[in-house]
Amino acid sequence: MTLTEAYIIRLTELLNERNITFYKFAKESCIPHTTIENLKKKVTKSPSLKLIYQTANGLGMSVVEFLDDPIFCSDDIEFL
Repeated sequence: MTLTEAYIIRLTELLNERNITFYKFAKESCIPHTTIENLKKKVTKSPSLKLIYQTANGLGMSVVEFLDDPIFCSDDIEFL
């Protein structure tokens, strides 16, 4: 699994818990919707630290809380 896939899975889980769409999240967190779409479509190879920070902030959590998930603890994550 790539870091991008792990990021999208984690974001999807958190948005589903909050009943928020990707579009609404992007708009409210000031992240361009195309940025998230490019990650979902694998056009962008990896989320930047800035994007992870913006994502966590947009969800009202710290970067540590966002990354504190077993999906990011896998030895199988590929960093491209």
